[in-house]
Amino acid sequence: MRARYVFEEAWRTITRRLPSFVLATAVQAVCFTLLALFAVVALNLFSVIGSARQQIEVHVFLTGEADHSALENRIRSIASVEATRYVSEEEAMADLRAELGDEASLVEVLESNPLPPSIRVTLVPGSVTPEGLADIESKISLLPGVAEVWSGSQSIARLDRILKLAVWLTLGILVVVSLAVAFIVFQTVENSIVTRLHEIEIMELVGATRAMVRAPFLIEGALQGVVGGVVALLLVFILVRVAATVFPAPVFPAAGIAALNLSLGTVLGLLGAGVALNRIRR
Repeated sequence: MRARYVFEEAWRTITRRLPSFVLATAVQAVCFTLLALFAVVALNLFSVIGSARQQIEVHVFLTGEADHSALENRIRSIASVEATRYVSEEEAMADLRAELGDEASLVEVLESNPLPPSIRVTLVPGSVTPEGLADIESKISLLPGVAEVWSGSQSIARLDRILKLAVWLTLGILVVVSLAVAFIVFQTVENSIVTRLHEIEIMELVGATRAMVRAPFLIEGALQGVVGGVVALLLVFILVRVAATVFPAPVFPAAGIAALNLSLGTVLGLLGAGVALNRIRR
């Protein structure tokens, strides 16, 4: 009976000031949507960088007089190197034609094959870092018969910097959103309490417990956060579906985003409502 009364009182408080509740919830939904979008972007960057690291090969271009068998043996002795594969000039040209596809006829105008022989170096999974790649490049470039070494270490380093920036921005947005949502709930619940101060005093005079007086307002605050989180989840889902028409299969952990929005919304709603109740009581 008491639980039913508490929920009825919470619903009565919300419907009495429904426009304010809807407006506050809408602002919270925008805040949670912004947070979720930054989280999705960071997750997709992490996925892209992980995929890029798995596909990286170090390309070692050789001089004309290089002994590729001896070079392969020396390269395989370097730490973090898993395997090597020799690519002749003819194989390099065949790979170029395959990559060009319908435009392969462009290479027919060449009088000779300009592509040098090379060794493709595969690295041990998990060892591909910008620093590790740079170290492997410097070691291989010192070997006799090596004309040039390319691994894409600068691209990986650039992607790592972008990922770190995205993570820090997400954390910053999390702090700002948390403060904003808690403050919005605080303001909304405080206004609800002020409009019902006389009723609260009567309830206390007739013997209502402190928990029964506070519970409807705590439910109001939590409900704001939950509804805002649900609306944000739907908005993010729609935006990700739209993005999927432009970008190939973006990563969208719906369960994780839902858990983040709902748990954060509930906690911040209770926090804002609790602060408002304590402030009014003082």
